[in-house]
Amino acid sequence: MNNSWTYFDAQRWAGEALADSEIDPYSPQFLLQQRHDWDETHLILHNRDLMPADEQAWFKDAIEQLLAHVPAQYIVGKATFYGRPFKVTTDVLIPEPETEELVDWVLSEFDDHPMNVLDLGTGSGVIGTTLALERPRWSVTLSDISAPACDLARENAQQNGARLSVVQSDLFDRLDGKFDLIVTNPPYIDPDDKDEMDQSVIENYPEIALYADEHGLGFYHRLFDQAPEALNAGGQIFGETGHDQENSIQELLKQCQPQAEIAVRHDVAGKMRMIRAWNFTR
Repeated sequence: MNNSWTYFDAQRWAGEALADSEIDPYSPQFLLQQRHDWDETHLILHNRDLMPADEQAWFKDAIEQLLAHVPAQYIVGKATFYGRPFKVTTDVLIPEPETEELVDWVLSEFDDHPMNVLDLGTGSGVIGTTLALERPRWSVTLSDISAPACDLARENAQQNGARLSVVQSDLFDRLDGKFDLIVTNPPYIDPDDKDEMDQSVIENYPEIALYADEHGLGFYHRLFDQAPEALNAGGQIFGETGHDQENSIQELLKQCQPQAEIAVRHDVAGKMRMIRAWNFTR
């Protein structure tokens, strides 16, 4: 490796290394921006600066990890969600733009009047932390079955200045009280569809956060069954789903709670990715 590399030279080398791959060509820039907390303008301003030798070694290793299907966010250990930084590890999913659309939907439906809100299956805590910061009068709880995920969610909430509680729980087993709103991005992938997924996801993402039985609907089956006991009167559920579950998840809700109602929403790509369910009464 050339000891006189500039940041521009490093990016050019990385572009050549990734040229024949399917990896996002913007990934090298992302790695440098996240490492230094630079925006695109500051990266350009540093293009002619010499890259320190230790950073050259790190950057070369990072590009090799990209070529080995490791997502860039896991390499740098952080991602941005709703304009805020969140630490991510392979114990949690990398937050996606579709989840920001779910948060947008929730915020568009509820103002800042006090509510008890649960981010169920919180992972890195992006949903609940964002809701707590955008709606300061909400009482927000984050929960996850994974202890490492709960630790990470707590750290992210603290670093972003969100006041909330974190509880390790399998659904509602260790949660007290009832909620006015439950928001979730749960496991919803059919294990039989694993062969259709990106290699980077299969090799790096936590399986517990990806796959659910019953053709991907097992988590939602349990959630819909238990919702009347977990929600206050008038309580609602917002959730992210698989694009191929538009009909099956509506049928599941009617099976579990015949009186309940459901609305679906498509993402910017036109795929059904979100649900809103309400009228959970016995």
